Amino acid sequence: MPKTSLRNRLLLALIALLIIPALVLIAEIAVRLFAPRIDPLSVFITSPQLRSDTQGDSTTGLFEFDPILTWRLRPNLQGIWWDFTPVKTNSAHLRMDREVGSKPNLRILCLGDSVTFGYRVPLAADRQEPGKYDRAEKPYPLLLEELLRARFPQKTIEVLPLACPGYTSGQGLAWLKRDLTRLQPDIVIACFGFNDIRAAGLPDRATFPTADSQIAIRRLMAGSQLLLRLAKSAQTARASDLLPDHAEPRSSPAEFVDHFAQMSAATKAHGAWFGILLPVYRDPNTRGDYPEGKDLPGDTEEGQRMTTYRDQLRTYAEQNQIPHLLIPELTEAHWPDNAQLFGERIHPNAVGHRLMAERLVDFLLPAIQPRLR
Repeated sequence: MPKTSLRNRLLLALIALLIIPALVLIAEIAVRLFAPRIDPLSVFITSPQLRSDTQGDSTTGLFEFDPILTWRLRPNLQGIWWDFTPVKTNSAHLRMDREVGSKPNLRILCLGDSVTFGYRVPLAADRQEPGKYDRAEKPYPLLLEELLRARFPQKTIEVLPLACPGYTSGQGLAWLKRDLTRLQPDIVIACFGFNDIRAAGLPDRATFPTADSQIAIRRLMAGSQLLLRLAKSAQTARASDLLPDHAEPRSSPAEFVDHFAQMSAATKAHGAWFGILLPVYRDPNTRGDYPEGKDLPGDTEEGQRMTTYRDQLRTYAEQNQIPHLLIPELTEAHWPDNAQLFGERIHPNAVGHRLMAERLVDFLLPAIQPRLR
């Protein structure tokens, strides 16, 4: 009798082990067949500001979920118009009209956010004609590549824009760590700022944790519409907890500096040269009359944070002998004389991007010349 009872218990346990996965699978299939699809971005991005940036009307189809970086550019985009910006991407999720080739004589990575991406550069005024723009207007990574190729015509030089709108220095660090070995750059330039100082709800350390276990959970959940739906319901039930009374910057000043320190260490560990392009920002962001509108209220705290973050990063770079480039005309200290270099407060226009490329050539030459020899 005891043996029979034990055998029955084992049999019931075995049946349960088989039935539970089967029920989960049936539920997953039912959700996929009969319920609207849930985009993982709508689950993993809880900030209203960031949801608008990545899932708003003007960004539909531009971004997709990434378990490590949270979002990334969709691959192989053609003829996309994003807020006056024509966008084309390759299969590697980069804003390029060609694929990443074999290792050239010199490969430079420009790591950054929407500034490096080239928001509104070139400027495409008509959504119905995304291909109608001035071909001379180009983001600074592309201009940098053209200028260097003209200076060293006998060498193969490639500049890759590892840039995505909305990224903080923390996301840039994660991207660099993931792809550094595969891309084998000779030089890495990093430029981040506005998204780190931006107060958009909870900080990234709370909303986008980077531990391996958290990444594995996000990857598992993103593959299941059932799990996404359950998570969405849970978020709705505790919506107030996800919207703090006082929004915090996405990175603290210490985190911001540490991200660049880790980028430098990782790059140097791979035998490459690392440099910092210090953050750009047009004006102090105080109340006043600006080109895009009269008597704007401004955000003094945001402007002050930008100055503080840049100063702390610059001090760290000086103390640790990390090459860094400040373009004074592209900082709030040169307002209002720099108005013609910006499209709005955050992003340089085509003229500003050309200035960035020209200054970068001079900045990088001491690192480039010995590598090309």
